Amino acid sequence: MLDKTRKFLMSLVVLALLGSLAAFGVFAAFSSTTTNSGNSFAAGTVAIADNDAGSALYTVANAKPGSTQQSCIRVTYSGSLDADVKLYTASAIGAIGPYVDLTIDAGTQPAAGFPSCTGFTADAGGPIFSGTLSAWQAAHNSYANGLVDNPGTVATKWVTSDAVVYRFTVTLQDNNSAAGASSGSHAFTWEARNQ
Repeated sequence: MLDKTRKFLMSLVVLALLGSLAAFGVFAAFSSTTTNSGNSFAAGTVAIADNDAGSALYTVANAKPGSTQQSCIRVTYSGSLDADVKLYTASAIGAIGPYVDLTIDAGTQPAAGFPSCTGFTADAGGPIFSGTLSAWQAAHNSYANGLVDNPGTVATKWVTSDAVVYRFTVTLQDNNSAAGASSGSHAFTWEARNQ
């Protein structure tokens, strides 16, 4: 019995030696690698801002027929992705809306503080909108039907550092139906979406 155990143990030793030689042979093989390094992935940005510092373009109170206010606002695009920019008013306009004429011109202006229009130069082609405040809101009340205005006269998109100055002119019509009416608070929104 002792012989059989010794033979069995010797067989295990021989198998272990053969296994280690085989393993050594595997580790002694030729090898080669190639590496593709430096991979990364980053999203672009869409960013638009204006120079109003949280103030309204106009706040007209106790207006009489012919009362006019003109204000300018600079809108600047700083995103890294080319974008489409649309202007709209989602807010409801109150009863005075049909009696307030609204003209919006796009153009350029040397550095001036909001809401001054000193030095404003309108782009060729006339206003980008001319009608009543109600007509504006009815036609342009979401991004889907927002007014498209690109910088200058030939651009088809907004790119980093583009800026447009918008001149808003509001005038109360001479119409008795406007007496005592108001628009309520409303907003003009510029929305940028990447192309």
